[in-house]
Amino acid sequence: MIHDEAIKELFKEYNKADKKHYTDTFLSTMSSACWNSCLYVYATMKTFPLHSFKLLVDENHNLKPCPICSSFYEENMGNIEEYFPIETNTNDIFERLFVLRETNRTMGNSPADSDILIFIEIMKHLQQAEGNMKIRDIHKSLKKSSFFKQWKKNNIEADYKLQAILETLGVCGILHTEKHTEPFYKYINLAVAPRSSHNSDWQYPVDFWKGKNGIDWIAFHHWFGEYEEIKNEIVLITRKEND
Repeated sequence: MIHDEAIKELFKEYNKADKKHYTDTFLSTMSSACWNSCLYVYATMKTFPLHSFKLLVDENHNLKPCPICSSFYEENMGNIEEYFPIETNTNDIFERLFVLRETNRTMGNSPADSDILIFIEIMKHLQQAEGNMKIRDIHKSLKKSSFFKQWKKNNIEADYKLQAILETLGVCGILHTEKHTEPFYKYINLAVAPRSSHNSDWQYPVDFWKGKNGIDWIAFHHWFGEYEEIKNEIVLITRKEND
């Protein structure tokens, strides 16, 4: 499949996707032995531009990636379906297409009470973070929680799963700074987005987030406003966002 065909199919899958199905799937993995990147991918599509693969005349499209999304001109979708793990947070258009297709094909899973409780615990932890706490500090602190210990006991890749959840909250626009608001509010090529340091292994924008930046409740309500059981448990304290 070539780039432009993938873009067309990607938007077809995105336009028929049900947001609640994606948030349900995201939440329902909280207490399970798996992780699903569907909400991460779905959230990145909110401001993703419809575009074509264009290079300079003298550039080889087989060697140079797209300047807008950094994906290559062509990909074997059969290889992706066979080898790509759906639990990987990805910014590649061919892998995004695979994730959206697979998610749209599946039946919805309503989150269990245990899933909701874990998500509430994570959100409260973020809400109560001290001003200079970085996302790595939050990650380290949450590793002391009972749900994380249960993940470890169940042979879950707990460190990655917790990082993936926090990164998803970033692209959903719930965790960002005043300077780094993409991709919820405007598009950014996440494949080449800035990092807080050259050796950071965290995705943009949560990589820059600190406790003083607080939670973006507009974005939170966009994604999770339908979950009364979550809203009722979280005290909505709006903090002034500082970069």
